[in-house]
Amino acid sequence: ISPHVHMQIGHATNFIGDGIRSLLLSDYAQEYFFLKLNTHIWKLDYQNTFAELSATTFAQAGSGTDLLTKKYMASHTLQVHLFPKLTVGIFETVLFHRKDHFEFQYLNPVILYRSVEGAIGSPDNVMLGINGSMDIKNRIQLYGQVIIDEFIFKEVLHPSRGNWANKLGGQIGAKYFNAFGVNRLDLQAEFNTVRPYTYSHFDSIANYTHQLTPLAHPLGANFKELILKAKYQPSFKWTFNGYILLYKVGEDPTASVNYGSDINKSYLTRIADYGINTLQGKVKSIHHIGGTISYQPFHNYYLDLNAYYRVNGNDKTEVTKYIGCGIRVNFWRKDLTLL
Repeated sequence: ISPHVHMQIGHATNFIGDGIRSLLLSDYAQEYFFLKLNTHIWKLDYQNTFAELSATTFAQAGSGTDLLTKKYMASHTLQVHLFPKLTVGIFETVLFHRKDHFEFQYLNPVILYRSVEGAIGSPDNVMLGINGSMDIKNRIQLYGQVIIDEFIFKEVLHPSRGNWANKLGGQIGAKYFNAFGVNRLDLQAEFNTVRPYTYSHFDSIANYTHQLTPLAHPLGANFKELILKAKYQPSFKWTFNGYILLYKVGEDPTASVNYGSDINKSYLTRIADYGINTLQGKVKSIHHIGGTISYQPFHNYYLDLNAYYRVNGNDKTEVTKYIGCGIRVNFWRKDLTLL
């Protein structure tokens, strides 16, 4: 549009952050229709994203001839390059739906939607986030995120009470490039945790999902996760990737109760107001290891061999073993760290 403003429109996914996962907005869900504006002025990067989402799926709707229930997302991200190697950003998003119209006030490009919410008297699902990264000697990158869905300040000061409304999540990670002096050996470690009921809403249509799939972390909420990754490219033709994924999630033992991991459920069905802790419910503990070997015999022709092993630590009979291969021609390989 101008030297400072770029626009993108189409069907795709979006990702905010520097990590393997994003607690703000990730590319895990299906593609959706969106309009995105990126503005770069001085040391400021400002991004507006407006998207049309589906509140359900064809399978749940029970008919392939009816339009799916629509909902909408509007988000703002402001990143400030404070120093050459330090970047800090704030994130805000709102999910809403109206029976017969779009809420045009959310097209306001100025950040901080709470003022708009107050003006229209709307109880829509608004979340705030903080995103940051720091480079150390061009070898190490530290990064992190905080998601704030809702919180009561006096309850945050007394975490032992476990108030349900402290719906928060955090991420911390590090990347190590050319690790230990080995050229093209890159290592990464990341830890994510999100408290129960985060991303959910009293109106289950306005939860933070698209087609019932989370728009942020694929585990939803009520989990702790550790990911270790390594990538080594000894030559132009060979690439080796490996990962270890460890996570615990507190699932609902039955469909009639809500311990906070399933963000498609209304938080009005929560089990209690106090005594809410991460990993409450039926704990599933997953150990997952896998990797990929890629060889490029000709320019943009790739041979891929990948395998993984996954086991539930609480139920040894739940084991998955997989090995596969494929050929890619002039196409990238999407890096999916499976659950």
